[in-house]
Amino acid sequence: MRFENKVALVVGSACGMGNATVKQLLREGARVVAFDNRADAMDDLADEIADECPDAPGTLDPFIGDVTDKEAREGVLAHVRETYGSIDELCYVAGTLDLMCPAHKCDDELWDYVMDVNVTSAFKLIRDALPMLLDHEGPAANVVIVGSVGGLFGSTAGTAYITSKHAVLGLAKSLAWSYHLRNLRVNVVNPGAIMTSILENAMERWPDRDIMDLDGNELYNEKGAVSLGMDAEGNNMMGDAEDIANAICFCLDDANKYLCGAEITVDGGWTSF
Repeated sequence: MRFENKVALVVGSACGMGNATVKQLLREGARVVAFDNRADAMDDLADEIADECPDAPGTLDPFIGDVTDKEAREGVLAHVRETYGSIDELCYVAGTLDLMCPAHKCDDELWDYVMDVNVTSAFKLIRDALPMLLDHEGPAANVVIVGSVGGLFGSTAGTAYITSKHAVLGLAKSLAWSYHLRNLRVNVVNPGAIMTSILENAMERWPDRDIMDLDGNELYNEKGAVSLGMDAEGNNMMGDAEDIANAICFCLDDANKYLCGAEITVDGGWTSF
C-alpha cells in the first residue's frame, strides 16, 4: 500500500508497460487516471483489472485522448485538477518506434511523429502539470519518464527513436535539477528488450511502411534486441512489462526520497555488453 490515496496520472496506460504500471498502482491503493488514445485497449484494461485484481483498493479513471493533441492534454489535466486538485505521481510511459529507419530514409512525417510522442508531448504535458506538482505537501511529488537503452547508445534503433530517447534523458535531468528544491523528484526508467505491443502499435500507425527497415535492421541489430532475445536453448530472454512497472513504482516510492535525477536501466544486462 505504498500509494494509498495517491493520485497517479499514467500516460500511455492501456498496453504493455503502462498497463502493468496501472495494475500495480491500483493494487497498492492509488487513484489512477489512465490516459491513452486507444479506447478498445482501455476497455480491455478495465476487463483485465476486473479479472486479475478485482479486490484492488485503488480506483481507475479512464481518459481517452491522444497525447500529441493539445486539447486532450489540457482535458486530462483539467479532469485531474477538478477531481483531485493535485497530482502525486505522473508516469509518462507513452512511446513509439521508428521502425529502425536510418537517417537517409527517415522522412519528415516519421521524424515529427516519433519526436512528438517521445519528447515534445512529454515536455508539454509535464510542463503544464507543474502547477499541480510543485511545492507538494508532505513527501515529494514524482515524475517518472520511460526512456530507453536507445537513450544511451546510438546502435539500438533508428535515427528518430535514438534522438528522441537521448533528448528525454536531458529533459528529465533538467527537470530534476530545476525543481529538486520545490519538492518534486524526477527520474527515468530505461527499458531494454521488453515484451510489449509497441511494434503492433507502430504497424497500426504505419500500415504502408516496412515493419523493420532492412538497411536499419542490418545497421543497428549488431547490438539490438536479438543479442538478448533467446538463450542457447531457444528460451525467450526478453523482459516483461511488469519488470518496468516494478522499476517505475520503485522510483515513485516515498521510501526512496533521495532518488532524483537518476536513470534506472532495466535490460537484463544488455548494456553491459
